[in-house]
Amino acid sequence: MLRNVKLKKLIKSTIMPIFSAVNKVVPKDDRKVLLYGANFGIEHNLKPLKDFLIEEGYNKKYSIQCGVSDKKYFEDDGLKYSTKIETILFFLRAKHVFYTAGQIPIKPSKNQIVIHMNHGTSDFKTMGKLTKINNGDEFFFSYICVPGDYYVPIAAQEYGCSEKNVYVNSEPMTDALLEPIKEDYHLHQHFSKVLVWLPTFRQSDFLGYSNSTNNEPLLIFTESEYTQLNKRLEELNILLIVKLHPAQTLSNYNEAEYSNLWILSNEDMKKKGFDLYQLVRQSDALEGDYSSISLQYLLMDKPLAFVIPDIDVYAKERGFVFSNPEEYMPGHKIKKVSEFYAFLDDIAEDKDDYKEERHRIKKIIHKYDDGRSCERLMKLSKMSVSE
Repeated sequence: MLRNVKLKKLIKSTIMPIFSAVNKVVPKDDRKVLLYGANFGIEHNLKPLKDFLIEEGYNKKYSIQCGVSDKKYFEDDGLKYSTKIETILFFLRAKHVFYTAGQIPIKPSKNQIVIHMNHGTSDFKTMGKLTKINNGDEFFFSYICVPGDYYVPIAAQEYGCSEKNVYVNSEPMTDALLEPIKEDYHLHQHFSKVLVWLPTFRQSDFLGYSNSTNNEPLLIFTESEYTQLNKRLEELNILLIVKLHPAQTLSNYNEAEYSNLWILSNEDMKKKGFDLYQLVRQSDALEGDYSSISLQYLLMDKPLAFVIPDIDVYAKERGFVFSNPEEYMPGHKIKKVSEFYAFLDDIAEDKDDYKEERHRIKKIIHKYDDGRSCERLMKLSKMSVSE
């Protein structure tokens, strides 16, 4: 992944148009499918889509290739994996292409169906052309997916496309929130309640920019306050799992273990054998902020909190798709430590004052709650396991 914005724009505007011209004339093979994740491996919406393709037998009919950023993300699942040039060459022949975090900046031909699922489309944050990060042209797909009609004009502005290129669908990631638990982590055997806190990144060396001046991993808590937070969690018999954003700069993060407070990086999650959405499925409540998981969690109809001490700065640095984002936050709005503890008390007492508000916001954000997003993607891409 290129982090230099100027270099990225230069390549997009000078070299990649040549590939786009070539792509127009290269014949497409209806049996070739590309799954492409720019930043890491097959993650976000691509992972459940890949699992669906294998489980439903699409890999027996189609040649499915996974384009990843590095060979360390290759998996032993019977599919073919590739990086860089090999992925681009496969793209030129593939009839069906699915993106999540990032795209290959080649314009689809009229004989291709390129679907951009993004890595969380039910979002507070602006994307693409509505941000202050000008990456140049963002329209390299046939369709981009959004969870509800509200987002259709927003996505068209963000990516510089027509509303006809915006497809309303649920996200493959959220299917896991609606299905029976596949991997039970048995956390409730030891704790009365399990909370998951998923802060989005504020500062990112990986992406090369920041959205806030706040660089504390736990935002409103300094490291010196972790012991007191853990003590309060112990008193309530609550486990709080904080999953740090993979793009977050971790210069202030010192690995430490507490009885009721687990602060986990991506690597820590893998060591524990946790799948993020299976973990979220087993939680009793979620603490989020401006990222898509907060609005995805509406599908579970469980208590929510929004830890937003930097909302004014974030609005200035990144921007929101809502004119007043707090109106779309059906839960506790936490800007200081005392409000965080009040939320813990409500969870311990099974107090839920925002249920009706969650239902109202869910109807705005989500068109579907049936767990069938992958099926709709197959229809959109005109793929079928039958001959």
